[in-house]
Amino acid sequence: MRVLVTGATGFIGSHVVRQLAARGDEVYALTRTSSSRARRLPGDGTIEWHSVDATDRNAVDGTVRAIGPQAAIHLAWYAEPGRYLHAAPENLQSLAATAVLLESLVNARCPRLVLAGTCLEAQAPLTIYAAAKAAAHAAAAGLAQAGVSATCAHVFYLYGRGEDPRRVVPSVVRSLLRGEPIEVGEGTETRDYLNVTDVAAAFCRLVDADPGTHVDICTGRTVRLRDIFEILGEETGRPDLIRYGARRSDQRHFPPTGDPSPLSATGWRPAVGLTAGLRDAIDYWARDPRTAGA
Repeated sequence: MRVLVTGATGFIGSHVVRQLAARGDEVYALTRTSSSRARRLPGDGTIEWHSVDATDRNAVDGTVRAIGPQAAIHLAWYAEPGRYLHAAPENLQSLAATAVLLESLVNARCPRLVLAGTCLEAQAPLTIYAAAKAAAHAAAAGLAQAGVSATCAHVFYLYGRGEDPRRVVPSVVRSLLRGEPIEVGEGTETRDYLNVTDVAAAFCRLVDADPGTHVDICTGRTVRLRDIFEILGEETGRPDLIRYGARRSDQRHFPPTGDPSPLSATGWRPAVGLTAGLRDAIDYWARDPRTAGA
């Protein structure tokens, strides 16, 4: 199958393109002209890379038409930790780029589209991020009359190789590996965490299956953040460095989990256990030169 993937150098996208290639799909990766190639790891030779200005309608349309995808996975979106929820210009630009892509997919007669979202789209009050994502998903769902079957996949919480070092798990891991204390909240918040490889596998599965206009990428089971911190402390041998309660816990209400049944009905199952996945994340950051240098 010819599969077009946007955001292919991102946290999720870098895993998606490699999994698609590994299973034998023809993978066409679209990246911004300014995107880093840091996640193009060995073995990416079976992936055809295209750098294009996502807001250039003619450039995007010409590239998509030339590829003639049989399916597309749209992952590209502004997601800088600490900023993405409220950054209006960047989220509106991402929405505009999505509109350009949707038009191009219709013109290329691409029959299948999977879009990435999060658990925040149904939150009230909406942030600009959630509102822009919801608008993109509504537009995609409206393409059914144009012959495009679209599924919006809401990712809940994830971690793993290639994660931004400013996010929760890498922040704790890197401090522990450096032998530095790390201040955290009480950790009473509950979350449904998945390894990024399982999240990528879900997107690959959704290319083949059509469970409806939206699915939640989650397990339906939650853990406390404190449970995750305790595993990280135990696996690094430095639980003494975790300062519980030294920071205020995040008071915002985020949905802890969703409904996994539509995704499970496609045959998808998570393959990476929490402890094993966190061990792998520790190994990744132990080998990353940024851990020692930051």
